[in-house]
Amino acid sequence: MMRRLLAGLGTALVAAASAWNAGGLPLGGLARAALSAVGAVMLYASVALASAIHRSYPARHDSPGDVGELYTEGPYRLCRHPFYMLVMLAQAAMALTLASPAGLLVAAALIPAWIALARVEEGELIEYWGDKYREYMKETPLLFPSLRRILRRPFKSRSHPGNQA
Repeated sequence: MMRRLLAGLGTALVAAASAWNAGGLPLGGLARAALSAVGAVMLYASVALASAIHRSYPARHDSPGDVGELYTEGPYRLCRHPFYMLVMLAQAAMALTLASPAGLLVAAALIPAWIALARVEEGELIEYWGDKYREYMKETPLLFPSLRRILRRPFKSRSHPGNQA
């Protein structure tokens, strides 16, 4: 429930702030166009990747038991909550696309809420998976992978059980 609320309401707030303050960043024409293009690519890519992650889960996935196995491969090799990271990226990218300082502020203000939500979820995961999840926590960052981790840990072709052919 909280996931849906934060994703939906948070994105709506970023969209409203970005639309209200569109073009508010003091940039020239070419710089603004470049920022909008980068933001649009980031927005499209993050929404597409977040959607792919979400589709890999069973229809009902409100608790760890609904999923059936601990995901540690694919995007979960880079961070423990890649879906949340990608939604945050999409929210910031929306503000960048519209060159909106207010949208960027709202997106930044939502980061602590995403971290708090991830921590609550981690409590459930520790309760369900125990030491297996604690070990995963030691090896994998919460939300933001480092460039070194991305380059060092290539994706395997299978990221989730739901992706098997």
